[in-house]
Amino acid sequence: MQLAITIDKSSGVPIQAQVIAQMRDLIERGILSGGTRVPSTRELAGQLGVARRTIVLAYEKLIAEGYLESRRSAATFVSVLNPRSTIHVGTDRADGSGRTQVPVPSAVAAGAMPNLYVPVTERCELDFTIGRPDYRLFPSRHWQRLMVEHLAAHARVISEYPDPQGHLDLRRALCEHLRVSRGIECSEDQIVIVSGVQDGLNLICRLLHTPRGKVIVEDPCYNGAAAAFETHGFELVPAPVDRHGIIVRDWPQDANIVYVTPSHQFPYGVTMSLERRHELLAWIYSTRAYVVEDDYDSDFRYSSSPLFALTGIDVAHRVIYLGTFAKSIGPGLRMGYAVFPKHLAAAARALKATMSNGLPILEQAVISKFITSGAFQRHLVFMRRQYLARRDKLIARLLKFFPDSSISGEEGGMHLIWTLGKALPSAPDLAKSCRRLGVGIHPIAMSPISRSFAPPSLRDVMLGYTCLTEEQIDQAVERIRSVISSVSRPHMKPAL
Repeated sequence: MQLAITIDKSSGVPIQAQVIAQMRDLIERGILSGGTRVPSTRELAGQLGVARRTIVLAYEKLIAEGYLESRRSAATFVSVLNPRSTIHVGTDRADGSGRTQVPVPSAVAAGAMPNLYVPVTERCELDFTIGRPDYRLFPSRHWQRLMVEHLAAHARVISEYPDPQGHLDLRRALCEHLRVSRGIECSEDQIVIVSGVQDGLNLICRLLHTPRGKVIVEDPCYNGAAAAFETHGFELVPAPVDRHGIIVRDWPQDANIVYVTPSHQFPYGVTMSLERRHELLAWIYSTRAYVVEDDYDSDFRYSSSPLFALTGIDVAHRVIYLGTFAKSIGPGLRMGYAVFPKHLAAAARALKATMSNGLPILEQAVISKFITSGAFQRHLVFMRRQYLARRDKLIARLLKFFPDSSISGEEGGMHLIWTLGKALPSAPDLAKSCRRLGVGIHPIAMSPISRSFAPPSLRDVMLGYTCLTEEQIDQAVERIRSVISSVSRPHMKPAL
């Protein structure tokens, strides 16, 4: 290993002192962390072109100061308990080194964008997590076979830049998939492959950005979308949601975007009615705005046939469609897609090229074959069957033990809303108690992935059921029941 140390032999400062000062700096800044092996005196002397004796003396000085330590192997390491570990780093204007801290943008400082990554060690044993598919249902053997088959065919293109718009075969496969499943007629030129919905939202924000622009959003809405719009300078205009979807009212005529989740509104899970969809499009056609349709989990519909996407009934080409493989295959794949109206497609392709030079070609080729071979559709059918059984189990257990509660948003998607009865604790209080028993439930009022503009309900809980088996759902509900029983609710049914 070579160290980022430079020696100025023309300087009046002795070389030994220069080495000591720069190594101290590397350790104090954390570039060389505790336990890191440093080059031998011979290696560092050769790197710097100086006498080995100079480096030996420098190391001895750093060992005496506690920055380095030598071990029986004759190797030298950065001390785990070095002087840096005792330095107090202040939180005021200076960072401890005398340098003024760079101001953090307010949106970042406020934590506006939720971090969807949750370490395994921080998850509950039985977690009704939101929007995560069950990895146990993933067709890993079939996927591995496709990866091997495509690896040889795409070995050459790994050394070349991919098309920023996305792999052509995947875009063509998506055209057919969207036509059949979502009623969307489009060409491959209208599709841009993105690394998930968040990437697609950032692309749209750049495409439609205007000074002092406005975005009408559902209230409550997905916080990731709200954060994307805000960080690009848009003003958010909240619009309430009822059981038919977003309520179309006298919105600002100068709005640029209306952001909606019509298939399964996030977080409340209602499906926008056909009448409300036409009402929304009528308003859009009277303005210069566009609709952004986030179809994040439309692959899962249980109680009735799905309505075609809003994009499928848009006759004036004013809807931008966002889809993802995060829910159907897995969020770790980081793959989604945006479908733009024809008159926006060229600009969207150009902007995508400025944002990144495309996504990994091998994964795109595998997904393409996964779709065209029919394996993707079979996978969806299998997942729907499993998720339906889990949803029904959860609903049955909740309504049996908590009859004063109600369920909504269960017709599709990957989560439902459990509205607690008045005799039960508030959702935040219940969540805290359940967490102590290893059960994760997610009140809308506490959710980092949901943004509420009006005061949120303290009785509504989001329960994702896709990652728990039926047996685990039984266990989780029983633990919730024991939490509520501990506060002696008189109406509770006895255990069977």
